[in-house]
Amino acid sequence: GSQTTSLASSIARYRVENGRTYHSYKDGSYILPNDDGENERLVSDLQHHICLLTFDGRLYTCPAGRDKPLRRVLDAGCGTGIWAIDMADEHPEAEVIGVDLSPIQPSFVPPNLSFYVDDLEAEWTYNTPFDLVYMRLLMGSITDWDRLFRQAYDNLAPGGWIELLDAMYPMQCDDATCPPTKACWQWGDYMNEAAKKLGRSLDSAEENKNKLVQAGFANVTEAVYKWPINPWAKHPKYKEIGMWNLENVVGGLSGLSLALFTRVLGWTVEELELFLVDVRRDMKDTNIHGYWKM
Repeated sequence: GSQTTSLASSIARYRVENGRTYHSYKDGSYILPNDDGENERLVSDLQHHICLLTFDGRLYTCPAGRDKPLRRVLDAGCGTGIWAIDMADEHPEAEVIGVDLSPIQPSFVPPNLSFYVDDLEAEWTYNTPFDLVYMRLLMGSITDWDRLFRQAYDNLAPGGWIELLDAMYPMQCDDATCPPTKACWQWGDYMNEAAKKLGRSLDSAEENKNKLVQAGFANVTEAVYKWPINPWAKHPKYKEIGMWNLENVVGGLSGLSLALFTRVLGWTVEELELFLVDVRRDMKDTNIHGYWKM
């Protein structure tokens, strides 16, 4: 069969490194592992749940679908497919397509949803345009955002929308509780340094608005959200986001860090795990008022 209709065994054969599994299609393009531990971190009760909390239960915030029904939706970089599944359930009138480098999505999905293994940075070959292109947490996995946005623009129906959500590394802090001497701040800085060496920076969201305008998009609006690193915030909503985010990051810290620290920065696994002891301690410290700028 074709590349998109059949999952060749070579794609499903994940490459093992440091006891974690990484995808093998376009090997090395994505820096997070895709084994069960990492999938757990990506599914609904963590990142997806935090996103729903952030947006008060909404799957997206742009006006797509308000003036006319959604016909086709693309979840670009769909990960485990949880957003696409919810979207297909919520919009049975729409055809939803999820694309990712790893074939880690469930096989039992709504009838209006299809998953494909493909590289977003390759040439897009869709025959029918989309009403909404959704991209979530792709920082660190794209080398040419300008081309990606141009391809998204060229594959949108008239009046179509694109929506992105990305985190910024290193973490931010509005008081003096998280200076650059803290291990949790240094961790994000090291992560971004390594990702930049691969041409996949973790602060790419800073440029997204300008790049979208340059790609031809109109009505581009940018909203900044805060994900506290732990439950330090007084406001109940942000305290809850912080609680889930602590589990999200600390639970997946080794998986997040291994490829960048060992492949790119040249650390040993032992050096990394020793450093992560301090990072975890800081992440759990509610006297440190750090947050991820989203």
